[in-house]
Amino acid sequence: MSDQSDGLLLSRYRDGDTAALEALLSRYEGELYSFLLGVLRDPHRAEDALQETFVKALERLDEVDPDHLRGWLFTVAYHQAMLLRRKAQRARATEPVESADPRPGPAELAEAHDDQRRLSALIGQLSPAQQEVARQRGEGKRFADIARLLGCPLNTVLARMHEALKRLRLLWGNEHG
Repeated sequence: MSDQSDGLLLSRYRDGDTAALEALLSRYEGELYSFLLGVLRDPHRAEDALQETFVKALERLDEVDPDHLRGWLFTVAYHQAMLLRRKAQRARATEPVESADPRPGPAELAEAHDDQRRLSALIGQLSPAQQEVARQRGEGKRFADIARLLGCPLNTVLARMHEALKRLRLLWGNEHG
């Protein structure tokens, strides 16, 4: 698939071929990481920005013009790098400030508990592979760590998460719509 154009791979992905998505992400993974490393000068932050770039890309891939995919991915990567930079600057610049009780009240806790229960039930409707990725991501694991634990490529994990999120949005909307 590596000899296929971005447009053809994007079209195949839109038709449900997740292998096409993996090929697209693989095509740009190294180049994007090198770019992010140059911008951020930190391998860990560059990896974080790369993961967030792919997450953002997966959320909006249906809207992308295939002729401009590469440039669009680099734009997303640049914005993710800048977000990480600003977040780090804010963290260094701000001291913890004492404030009023930040804990949620009983109504907020009950609503959050109800939403969590519904979400757990909906996750049970995903494929086992999607459930595992969603569960581990929910535990706060990074996509690269999940890929290593599952013994599969990062792009596969990202594709599973993307499909899981699409399915969850659909199920949640059907339940509340």
